[in-house]
Amino acid sequence: MFLSDLAGVLERRWYLIITGALLTAGAANPAVHTEDRYLASEILMIQPPVSPYEPNPVTGLFPSIAVTAAAVANRLNTPDSQEMFRAKGVTGTYRFEPRNTGTRQEPRYVIGSMAITNISTDEDAGLRSLQLLSDTFEQELKRMQDEWNVRKGLRITVATLVPATSTLLTHSPLRSLIGVGLLGALATSAVTLWTDELLRRRRRRATASLSTHDSPNWTDSPVRSAP
Repeated sequence: MFLSDLAGVLERRWYLIITGALLTAGAANPAVHTEDRYLASEILMIQPPVSPYEPNPVTGLFPSIAVTAAAVANRLNTPDSQEMFRAKGVTGTYRFEPRNTGTRQEPRYVIGSMAITNISTDEDAGLRSLQLLSDTFEQELKRMQDEWNVRKGLRITVATLVPATSTLLTHSPLRSLIGVGLLGALATSAVTLWTDELLRRRRRRATASLSTHDSPNWTDSPVRSAP
């Protein structure tokens, strides 16, 4: 399709262009006036029990320790747990993410950890929510070990690896406006071209149907035999 053809389509379907522009403007307003958001985060270290054979808890970490922490994280990421956290006063969105210092080439669980994050529009509320999340994780880990009747000296414990911090998430109104404008322009153009092609096909089929009905049916006319 040449630029002249595209211009003709846009001219014929001007009402779709106006509708798309209005919808884009409506979507751009909330995108530009987005509130500031804060990322509160904390990293907990998952420690195995200290024993005479492993006096340093950091050297005694194994995949099973990380799997246990991941099981607790999965339980706390469920919709039921989200409702429970909302009842406790947790605001914003949160996430429990198990981590370790191993790599794909060297999958060693040297330090198993649990990253807890919370994104909120209020910095103080985000930090309070993060504290609730951290406390609940420790309580859930303890409760799981209570269910299995794990002795106190053999229990997995939690220590703070990276203290809680809050960071302002940058937001650029101009970048948001440009992004929404580009998406709106592409979507409007695609819908306009698709609609124009659909209507043209319907019109061609209608014209072909009328031509078929209006043309004489030679098969029904009497055939005269030659004298």
